[in-house]
Amino acid sequence: MRQTGRRFPQTISFRLSDEDYLKIEEEVKGTTLTAHDWCREAALERLNRELGMSKSQRILFDQVVRAQYLIGLGLQLLADNKLTSEEWKKVRSYARENLEPISSRALDDLSKTMNRSSSGES
Repeated sequence: MRQTGRRFPQTISFRLSDEDYLKIEEEVKGTTLTAHDWCREAALERLNRELGMSKSQRILFDQVVRAQYLIGLGLQLLADNKLTSEEWKKVRSYARENLEPISSRALDDLSKTMNRSSSGES
């Protein structure tokens, strides 16, 4: 699949084992992609993912974050003796409808934590 209209002036090359090359060849079989195109797309996909997460990993992350949010808030409401059926329905509804901002906040926190640990801060 030759990209038209988009220039790729830089070149990166790498070596693969026969086994890995055959896996890539098998992956592109029946598509319009070449092995080179597939590798470029794989590299760019990895580069552009949020904190290195694939789409399926992001879905799983979102669900874990929502569960963490619900458990934390539910336990706090229980501890404060404010957990009612109506209040819990509101919390669940909020978590379902606002998953993106909840997950984004969690990603920001994770990113800050990762940056601090990679720079040697505690």
